[in-house]
Amino acid sequence: MKKLYLVFWWHMHQPSYRDALSGEYLLPWTYLHALKDYGEMPWLLSRFPGVKGNFNLVPVLLEALEDYASGGVQDPLLRILRQPVEDLSEEDRALLFTLVRLLPAPLKATLPALSDLERRIPHLSGAELQDLRVLYLLLWCGRAFRERYPLVEDLRRKGKGYTREELQALLEASFRFAGEIGAFYRDLEERGQGSLSVTPYHHPLLPLLLDVQAARENDPGVPLPDIGPFGDTAARQVVMAVESHRGRFGESPRFCWPAEGAVSEAALRLLAAHGLQGLATDETLLWSARGGEDRSVLFRRYRLGESLILFRDRGLSDLIGFSYQHLSAEEAVNDFLRRLRDIYEGVNYSPLVSVILDGENCWEYYPENGYPFLTRLYQALEREPWIETLSLKEAFLREDLPEAELKSLRAGSWMGGTFRKWLGHPEKNRAWELLWRVYRVLENHAGQEEYLRALPYFLRAEGSDWFWWYGEGLDTPLLDRFDLLFRHHLVRVLRELGEPLPDEVTG
Repeated sequence: MKKLYLVFWWHMHQPSYRDALSGEYLLPWTYLHALKDYGEMPWLLSRFPGVKGNFNLVPVLLEALEDYASGGVQDPLLRILRQPVEDLSEEDRALLFTLVRLLPAPLKATLPALSDLERRIPHLSGAELQDLRVLYLLLWCGRAFRERYPLVEDLRRKGKGYTREELQALLEASFRFAGEIGAFYRDLEERGQGSLSVTPYHHPLLPLLLDVQAARENDPGVPLPDIGPFGDTAARQVVMAVESHRGRFGESPRFCWPAEGAVSEAALRLLAAHGLQGLATDETLLWSARGGEDRSVLFRRYRLGESLILFRDRGLSDLIGFSYQHLSAEEAVNDFLRRLRDIYEGVNYSPLVSVILDGENCWEYYPENGYPFLTRLYQALEREPWIETLSLKEAFLREDLPEAELKSLRAGSWMGGTFRKWLGHPEKNRAWELLWRVYRVLENHAGQEEYLRALPYFLRAEGSDWFWWYGEGLDTPLLDRFDLLFRHHLVRVLRELGEPLPDEVTG
């Protein structure tokens, strides 16, 4: 019987916001998404046993969740929440007001009392300031957290007049919940409702670490930084990810979402050598490999050497990521199912459709954090006999699924098939050249004790997130923290090596 096989693959990622010099986290996004999304997504899926879903867990994210679970982490938001309200500095108050103003309107709408207080900023009494910071934290508390800790729902109902003791109890519950998130994913995999995958440890762009010339395979005119290959650091990132996953989940991973969907043939060989033979990237790279777009051949897995590749349906993935938030849940789900039906009826085989996107960043733009949309979507998928959702284990290993050979693959990413988001602009290229300069200093100490002390900070500096923001011309609050984090990783490398700090590193 003909079917449409559907793979949902949610990518869970934040970079390491831990400052290499102070040890503090400079941004609170990992903590806040832990309360709203990282436990929420597998919890919600568990309520629909007839639907399978898959989650990519970046090791550096899991490391940060464990830090928060310990209760010993400090970040700018926690500093604001932990102090007596009367001790908040003007800087603390300004940061709290900035965080409130950055909230998307749909997220604010879930607690109208917060919007009432926002209209009075900065003219808030001490009691109102206390309520504002409690309501801000409550706004990020998802349904899974609220179900597990009734205190959270009690505080939401209360609405105002919060005490310092109530805020402290909420903080303690949040740290405990952060420590429980890993169990949601272990349970999902153990009951066969989905699979887990990894990304190389600090979310680096493997193709560029191996050979920056790879950036020109799909983009011949892109200006390149003056750098060489980064030795064995790419392999270290992969090995660390495999070992991290095995330690946390009890078995070696077999599936990988490369950072930013960035692949090259050399990167595929490296991943396969460490057991990561099933991976995915964007459909753009399939069109590049085939010399043109033909959607009838998208809906299958492809074999290249030892690797099996799923090419994500960009249109369907981006509809969830960027468009369906503007529709009602009913309209969005009906549209999604109609598009799946068009695919199903448009090919003469059982299509394998891959929907792959960030699993945390879009939901605050949906009403009620996406709960109505995802609930209705999962309900609909359970009802449709012609759709079968798959785990990654099934998608990559079942012999009855459509498969084709791929002769070659040009290097690229899920951002238009190129690396322009991380390379090419003078600011981005300067950051790469700075990384390369520090790498050469590091390699001069290879085999020495100080090399082993410095290496972890260098590997953090290889993460893709730092390069994303350079040269974008954005004037976004808190954006300077990314530059600071990148530079401080490099400063720490040089300090551990006992080397001088060039002005270009310290900024």
